Amino acid sequence: MCYQGSFRTLLGFLLTHWSHSFPDMAWHWHQDATQDMLLVLHPGSNLVLWNASTGTIIWRKTYQRVDHLESFDLDPHQADRVLFIAPDGVWMQNDFTLFRASNSELRRVAWHPNGKTDQSAPNNGPLPKDLNQSPTSLRSDVRRRAARFLYRSTPTASTVALDDPNLVAEIFFHRSVHDVLVAVYPRQIVLVSLRYLCPYRTITIDKASADLLSILPLRQKDGFFCLHTNGCLSFRHAVDRKRYETVPQSESTRLMKQCKPYGFVIDPVGEAKCSILMNDGRVLVWSLHSGASKSAESSAKSFRLNLTHSLTPLPAAPLILQAGPRPSNPDRSQFLAVGSGKGNVQLYNLSTNDVGREYFIQNNAVQGLKWITEDLLLVFHYPNTTTPTALVKSEVSILNIITGAVRSIRKSPSDESPIRTVKVSPTKEHFVITFKNGVPEVWSIADGRKLVWHRTRAVPQATAAEWVRVVGTDMGGGVTRQDLILFVDLNGLFQAYKVKGNIVHEDKTSVFATQTTIGHITAMCRKRNKIVMGDVDGSLIKWIPSESMAETKNLNRGWIKSIKFSPKERTMWAAVLFNDGLDVWEIETMELINQLKPKQFKVTSLDWVSGTHLALCCTDGTIRIFDFRNFHSCSSAINREALLDRVSSAYLLSHEALWKAKSSVLLGQYSGILSDRKVIGEGIANFPQSSNLEQMPLIDRCLASALLLGDESDYHFWKACMRAMPWTKSVLRETVNHSDCSFLLNKEALKELHFDVADSTLKCARGSLGRLDCLRRCVQDLVAFGESSRAVEYLLNLDSHEPRYYEDCLKAALLTALQGATSETVQSTIKLVATNLIASSSFIAAGVELLCSIGKIGDACRYLQSAGNYEDAATLASLRLSPDEIKDIYLRWVDYLCAPEINQRSFALLLSLHCGSLDRALELMATSRHFERAAIFLRLCDEGGILEEIRDRNPVICEAIYLEYARYLHGVGLRREALEFCDKGGKNGRLLRQEFEILNHDNVPA
Repeated sequence: MCYQGSFRTLLGFLLTHWSHSFPDMAWHWHQDATQDMLLVLHPGSNLVLWNASTGTIIWRKTYQRVDHLESFDLDPHQADRVLFIAPDGVWMQNDFTLFRASNSELRRVAWHPNGKTDQSAPNNGPLPKDLNQSPTSLRSDVRRRAARFLYRSTPTASTVALDDPNLVAEIFFHRSVHDVLVAVYPRQIVLVSLRYLCPYRTITIDKASADLLSILPLRQKDGFFCLHTNGCLSFRHAVDRKRYETVPQSESTRLMKQCKPYGFVIDPVGEAKCSILMNDGRVLVWSLHSGASKSAESSAKSFRLNLTHSLTPLPAAPLILQAGPRPSNPDRSQFLAVGSGKGNVQLYNLSTNDVGREYFIQNNAVQGLKWITEDLLLVFHYPNTTTPTALVKSEVSILNIITGAVRSIRKSPSDESPIRTVKVSPTKEHFVITFKNGVPEVWSIADGRKLVWHRTRAVPQATAAEWVRVVGTDMGGGVTRQDLILFVDLNGLFQAYKVKGNIVHEDKTSVFATQTTIGHITAMCRKRNKIVMGDVDGSLIKWIPSESMAETKNLNRGWIKSIKFSPKERTMWAAVLFNDGLDVWEIETMELINQLKPKQFKVTSLDWVSGTHLALCCTDGTIRIFDFRNFHSCSSAINREALLDRVSSAYLLSHEALWKAKSSVLLGQYSGILSDRKVIGEGIANFPQSSNLEQMPLIDRCLASALLLGDESDYHFWKACMRAMPWTKSVLRETVNHSDCSFLLNKEALKELHFDVADSTLKCARGSLGRLDCLRRCVQDLVAFGESSRAVEYLLNLDSHEPRYYEDCLKAALLTALQGATSETVQSTIKLVATNLIASSSFIAAGVELLCSIGKIGDACRYLQSAGNYEDAATLASLRLSPDEIKDIYLRWVDYLCAPEINQRSFALLLSLHCGSLDRALELMATSRHFERAAIFLRLCDEGGILEEIRDRNPVICEAIYLEYARYLHGVGLRREALEFCDKGGKNGRLLRQEFEILNHDNVPA
């Protein structure tokens, strides 16, 4: 779990004191007492444990044997084990702890891919450290991992081929199976047993599928989400622990040029949702839905992947924006059009701040946008240039935002000067184009025809243009309206033109036609009878043509890039854009209203999205919307009360409201937002739509609330309760993944898993150098698991030329003799030998094997626990002992996990439920102060009719749970429910009830 405040504290400290990048980092989540410990891998093989809340270093460890470590992975099953990945191989640390830095060095972990020896790999020379030039590496952080070979001998740089199928993309611990590594190759996934140091299963990618980029294993199911290089997602899960079934993969993501998947994550609670991050900033959310299989040959459940969300960010800077007109239909929303350098146009809904639509216009950069109507958007684009005199091929298009159709109006046949501005006439029938160095053009919008100039002299080169509507009277006394085009040429001279049919005529009689020289104009804008202009020197000019008067303000800010009037009626506010910021002026009085000069970014484009709000396009890749009277904070242009479709989320609630809503759901009451059907559908992928949350069984309400709130600890606890309490009623039982880590499997599933790993490992190890070592480890495990006959069979099948053949034959004879041995002398002798082997600390596995061969399973488990091998002891007990003996072994493990130096109480709680010790589970919840969880747990016990027995055995604990939960409910505002739990707390509960009644009476308003 990542806390935003803690992470910001540490991140600021790291950025201040370190200028180097960090190869990898991860939160340490094994311990319950600390939730803000961050492990950071610094350059130079330095592993540092940080306290994220304070920004202090707990300890630092420098590894001497490895020059450069690239990443690491924490073992989810064994807290003292960490896997490190380096360019020259894989390394392991087995004594990791939070309290101090390890004193030992890393040891290498090596195996042979596919169980075969590579005879061509030489035995000298390191791997190259810089292989970022790989054309197939889609993250520079797949991270030089494409150069990691797992040979016992290290190949030289000359033998490394970047397209070699043996290259490894990722290596990490399996999340649901203990002692297993997952090695990801471009075309296959290899599962490697750390116990036998040999691969035991290979999952091959279909020929029709793209190469693997990355995979994510699941904790609650033996399966993987796979991300492919073409952006598609697939899911593979184990069927009968022997084969992996592939869910029909998603469609490949439509990838534009240079757009590729960057990485992906899964929902850690339900593990049914997966989000893919693209390198252009898009986030694609896929949901895994399960249902009954229609095929008799398939597994019991069929799966499908559905794309549920697509979050589109702003494109990379530079950007250009234009606010759309206010819609005439109140049911439609106002859009903000944003054009990017990649040729696409996004329409942002100003009511919800979401991307409503996105269109791809052309490969060239969008240089300008102009709205013609509510449905038509004029776009002009050409390639970005680095020199001001460069020539380009420009194109002007009209986009219909309803149909998505793009109509090309103007396409330059050859290189020309770039377009400066495009202005649309008030009648929406024509538009004028001005160029940086060229003659302006007038085009018809309806038929896309270029109009002809009709004049006696050459058409001037215009630096600015504006449309003006002239109202007059005709000979019959009627009102006439005509659009004039006003140009300013390089000499600062005004010229007016009018449009008649397909011809543009010069209007020498217009009041706008004047010979006044005012300088080099760069921007011009009109509102009512006033025209405002800006020049290259930063002068702001107000001109009233009808009165032949002008007023100039010398601002000395440099080139004025654009001027935009506010659309608010009866105001003359104008936003003026400079290179270093913007001003807002009252044009009537020529007074400055407000000014913005940002230091962290520059403003490249602006427009008014309402009468008082400005949208700014910034060089840092953001769009900021300000109230022009306050440039200190951004805000939405639309009042939030105007939202028509309210979207609710549990994460938007305050802490008090959230805890009250959760308690209401657990107690079977309507909680408002958590009971909302839309929120439930978004939070739980396979929720039965015919059920109401507050009317569901208690265990289902607990699971649903944990999923909706993203509480991973609660979710796994209630799942364990569902397994440990088979009497509980549930409608979600079929939709929940009940398989968890291998320690929490039932006896049959655990036996099938370990035997499958052993058998598959022996098959894969044939022909490899490490086959004999692997065989002997498998034989030890088979004897421990009660399969001595199979172990003898494997030993007798060895070739007589194998080393240690004589010892293996003697071992086979001994195991055969011990199968029927009942003599106390034989058993006592074997036990004495085994005890001496275990006491030497070097032959623990051999001693345990001897004890298991004579049936002393309980002694073997206790010796393993004394040596610190609690995981092996639990596995052995689950396979060979009775339920009462299993419970004793597991409770010893629980006591170890609850020790202050270990402090893994959450996992200890799951183990207590797994072995059936409900009393120990209740005690752990009470001492950990999880009183709400404990109170609901007692309600589940009441459903099974065992509540009175538990209360008789734990009277003090149960009373404390009821009293503390009553105080909690009263604190969150559920006063009536608090009184009910007071009644269950005995004498102290009655006293607490009286106290609550007094408080409730005092708080009643008069």
